[in-house]
Amino acid sequence: MNEIIKEITDSSWNGLYKISGIATFIMMAFFMIDIICWITLGPYPSNAEGWFTLLQNNKLVGFLLLSFPTFFGMILYYLTFFGLYGTLRQVNNVYATLAVVFAFVGLTILLITNMAYPIVYLSNQYEAATIESHKVLLLAAGETKIATANSGVILGGFFAESAALIFSVIMLRSNVYGNKIAYLGILGHGLDLTRIVMILAFISEKVAAILLMIGALPQFLWLLLVGRRFLQLGWSKSYTSKAVE
Repeated sequence: MNEIIKEITDSSWNGLYKISGIATFIMMAFFMIDIICWITLGPYPSNAEGWFTLLQNNKLVGFLLLSFPTFFGMILYYLTFFGLYGTLRQVNNVYATLAVVFAFVGLTILLITNMAYPIVYLSNQYEAATIESHKVLLLAAGETKIATANSGVILGGFFAESAALIFSVIMLRSNVYGNKIAYLGILGHGLDLTRIVMILAFISEKVAAILLMIGALPQFLWLLLVGRRFLQLGWSKSYTSKAVE
């Protein structure tokens, strides 16, 4: 087994790592806000009529349960994945490229199918509607958007979690992150990917929910350590990436 040591000193990448690190921590803060809202304000409505009613009665609670913070967090997630690509591209460029493509595809699906803005728009239209047939159409449109969003979460999540899992495996061949971070990513994202596959295969949703709860903490710690590593790299003049062949 041979070891190839590659030293990277490109200051332009260092600047990206700073941005990726800051973006990662802001993203985690957004996700935490949503988790707190789900716990304290939930459960959220299960159909369009419930969402419309909630938004009409309490817009702030409706906005929070629609996960607007997570929507902005997903935008920042692009920077996290691009930072991962930058740090691991010389360890295994083929799989690092595949992972970042998967990540961008997954995040784009999640963003374009997100129901937050459409549901708010439809709710405003529903509140202003005076003709019953128009209200029925708006409710139908709302149900369609909810179904599309649910499908987008599964499909987009599959690509995003696959990307994170691939990056975590690549980390095992690099000394930039260390095995602890790699194994946290493999455990957390591996469990979440298994959960998504189970949902696609129509296997017990209860088991899938358990996998989500178990995998959440490793994923959170993985992001925390990855974000910290980005900042360390960003403020260093160079770092050494070890690839094992």
